[in-house]
Amino acid sequence: MLKWARVLIIEDELLVAWSLRDVLSLIGCEVTGIAATITEALILAKNSNPDLALVDVRLAGQHDGIKDVVLLRKQFGLRVIFLTGEVDREAAWRAAKVGPVEYLVKPVHTRQLVEAIRTAVGPHADQHQPCNRISPASGWSN
Repeated sequence: MLKWARVLIIEDELLVAWSLRDVLSLIGCEVTGIAATITEALILAKNSNPDLALVDVRLAGQHDGIKDVVLLRKQFGLRVIFLTGEVDREAAWRAAKVGPVEYLVKPVHTRQLVEAIRTAVGPHADQHQPCNRISPASGWSN
């Protein structure tokens, strides 16, 4: 099967990361790795050359995953889709400054994830304006 996007998952909750990996595989994406921290993500990104990163806003042991995503963007030019389990206006505001493709609230509908990934890796992805909205969802359903 042709893989249409190479995705790095940055999520500290292993069950959530595995669920994301399974969904991404089902929709035809290649998961290049799963990292629980930005440090791990930088190593994986260097070795696996992903197209984009799905990043949990709140990573264990860190205030959040937002600030450090700037390193991924600068070093590897990765497009970012933020995922969060809660709607936090302050975090959403800080995330918008980083310039993500999307800011999705977990649990995420598969079709929302597909659309966000298409936007990130599509033919006009370089012309994409960073999102400035939160997309609420409910479940991994179609």
